[in-house]
Amino acid sequence: MNLNDFFNELKRRNVFKGTVSYLIFSWVLLQVISILGPIINAPIWFGKMILIILIVLLPVWICISWFFEITTDGIKKTKNVPKEKSITQKTGQKLNTFIIAFLAIAIILLFVDRFRLRSENKENAIALETKADKSIAVLPFSDMSPNQQQEYFADGLAEEVLNSLAKINELQVTSRTSAFSFKNKNIDLQEIARTLNVSYILEGSVRTQDSIIRVNVNLVETDGDNNIWSQTWEKELTNIFQIQNEIAEAVAENLQLRILDNIIPSVTESNTDAYALFLEGRYIYQNNYNVESLLKSERLLKQSLAIDSTYAAALITLGNIYHSQNNYGIIDYETGKKLTYDVAEKAIKADSTYAEIYAFMSLLSLEYENDIGKAGKLAQKALQLDPNNETALHRASEVALLRGNTEEAIAIHKRVIKIDPVNASNYYSLANTYYMANNFKEAEKHIEESIRLNPNQDVAYSLYALILINQEKYNQALEVIKKEPLVGFRLHTEAIIYHFLGDHEKTETAIMKLIADHEKSWSYQIAATYAVLEKEDKMYYWLEKAHANKDLGLIELPNEPMFEAYRNQARFKDFIKKLGYKY
Repeated sequence: MNLNDFFNELKRRNVFKGTVSYLIFSWVLLQVISILGPIINAPIWFGKMILIILIVLLPVWICISWFFEITTDGIKKTKNVPKEKSITQKTGQKLNTFIIAFLAIAIILLFVDRFRLRSENKENAIALETKADKSIAVLPFSDMSPNQQQEYFADGLAEEVLNSLAKINELQVTSRTSAFSFKNKNIDLQEIARTLNVSYILEGSVRTQDSIIRVNVNLVETDGDNNIWSQTWEKELTNIFQIQNEIAEAVAENLQLRILDNIIPSVTESNTDAYALFLEGRYIYQNNYNVESLLKSERLLKQSLAIDSTYAAALITLGNIYHSQNNYGIIDYETGKKLTYDVAEKAIKADSTYAEIYAFMSLLSLEYENDIGKAGKLAQKALQLDPNNETALHRASEVALLRGNTEEAIAIHKRVIKIDPVNASNYYSLANTYYMANNFKEAEKHIEESIRLNPNQDVAYSLYALILINQEKYNQALEVIKKEPLVGFRLHTEAIIYHFLGDHEKTETAIMKLIADHEKSWSYQIAATYAVLEKEDKMYYWLEKAHANKDLGLIELPNEPMFEAYRNQARFKDFIKKLGYKY
């Protein structure tokens, strides 16, 4: 058979049309998966798996088209069908109809996909857009009181003004962490504005003496450093919320923004003593994250709530303190769970419109209930009440990551960085998400920025070292991990580094010390270490220990790259099921 005859035979047997039909069907199937995947929360690997299967089956389909033929009596080998009895021409016509029909479907799906991408890009553009003419940072107010003993009070007032302004949808407000990072630093307002990318800065001072409070605020337009508005309040220290709302409303008016009745919270009478205790307790909790400060801030919040038990912000702050005490081992898992749920229940009864409550409950759903679906709904509820609530955005990104939607998680993190650009923990979270997505180059870039902003943070150097390990930069990782403040994470990561460097003695020394000193606190990290060391039985043993110890780190198990080699094992899948994650 010459080449021309072979070509004609390919046409007669409908090999070309069969191949085209297969390719069009495959493309349509992949488009359907692409469109429906996010809706049904299909894992990120599902589409890739289908693509690989389709590629592998293509040559099989071509061979079938050549060697077999559809006849009126069923499918037969082509060589056994006389040409005069062949119905390949009719089959070819049916294939033409099939191709046309699926091409039409393909065109429809193409338009749907383009529309979807355009909508997503528009949503992302809205979420990430910087409104330069309507952006503001509220700097910490200066304490001008005698002996300067009211710093917590000045910080608290500035934060409450910031929170009120953040409820105005038309206004982009830099988060507290970034705005307060310039506290006690002699930096020009123009430089602060460039760093935070804002057009306005609100600065102020607070002076309290006896029962009188004097608050002075200045609104500065950073383009030209123009002081466009200032005002002073001097009032009896009876209702600090009234002062807070007056300042927020005045700033909004001077920025010529439209304020709806429900934007600025209605003013309620408050007990001054309770509020002062709340501000002091929150100040200590936010600025001194250690065992002593956690206990002291707890005492102050309890004293505040003993005076006014219905203040939702104080209740949620106390809930966060209990959660942190659980992480530090000050209280056990069951005690921490009961206390946090108790304050959340009281807070929602006190104020069901306070977004921070739902963001906090989202965290509890993740860590205590393994209910990812519920956590997502609670985070969305918080964002409906406060679209720029940073805590709720963090919870939403965690939910997206746990569902395998890494692109969505990354987009949310970038949105957070827009409103909180000099917060080291935000860059850490983004780096960790890139790490979970196996994008180690981007992860390295953002963890370096996180460490630049805060060189003393826990776990950051451990994550940095793990990112380097995955790029086979073992000696660099070894230098990095020496700076990790948390001993448990340092030993965990050192054991892995020495394993890849071939120093089995140091690997064993590190992991034995990790087990001896931190068996209960770091059981999940011990399991992860053995996962990398390819000691499967020990890995499963410590995963069971982590489950028994109610180790909160287990929530990362479905995405942690260190367990990648075991994901398809029936035993690993059974363990994941036992954790009871609800998606």
